[in-house]
Amino acid sequence: MNAIKRNIPNAITCLNLLFGCIAIVLVFQNRLPDASWMIVFAAIADFFDGLAARILKVHSPIGKELDSLADVVSFGVAPGMIIYHLIGTHPFDWAGLLIPIFGAIRLARFNVDTRQTFHFIGLPIPANALLIAAFPLILQHDQYWHSIYLTNVTFSIWFFIGLAIICSGMMVSEVKLFSLKMKNMSWASNKTRYSFVILSLICFLILSYTSVPIIMILYVLLSLMSKKSFEDPPAV
Repeated sequence: MNAIKRNIPNAITCLNLLFGCIAIVLVFQNRLPDASWMIVFAAIADFFDGLAARILKVHSPIGKELDSLADVVSFGVAPGMIIYHLIGTHPFDWAGLLIPIFGAIRLARFNVDTRQTFHFIGLPIPANALLIAAFPLILQHDQYWHSIYLTNVTFSIWFFIGLAIICSGMMVSEVKLFSLKMKNMSWASNKTRYSFVILSLICFLILSYTSVPIIMILYVLLSLMSKKSFEDPPAV
């Protein structure tokens, strides 16, 4: 029974990895919106494996390593392949391959960095993956943005090349970004976190998939404006 309990979080992590593998297959089948949804499902599994580990009070070095390996595939390789496909045949199509490389560096640094408890240093790889995954959904469902991105093919290509380079740089940057982890539920200690969640929900309800890039910009701006978000909140 204890063995089953210990491996529940690992099983959820493997589900994360499975979704990431399916996403890569779907990209090669030219089904980018479906691949994006697989990345979303992988992110949900990534959230619940950590939650399950905390609830069951089971933590292991193997679980930590497995989680990182799964994240490289689901949030590194899969979104990298989406960008690679969106850029298409172009001398700079290799820009999409920067995503898994810098994502792996980001994860390796996170695993050995004891400073990142209630804040992140550099853009978290799941957040970066969700940003990239939003674009196939935007282009499929929102005709206005579809026309903006794809009317001029040259602009479309350079947009995604720039996105790959900027996202890769953000993942390994020294920019401090707040985490949604909280020691207590007080408004005073978590004002930035609550504000971000509320504004993000409003944006998503109004703009749907199109809100994801806006939410990501909001996340970075709120982090830059709030130094208190990087302090460990006091327990109450």
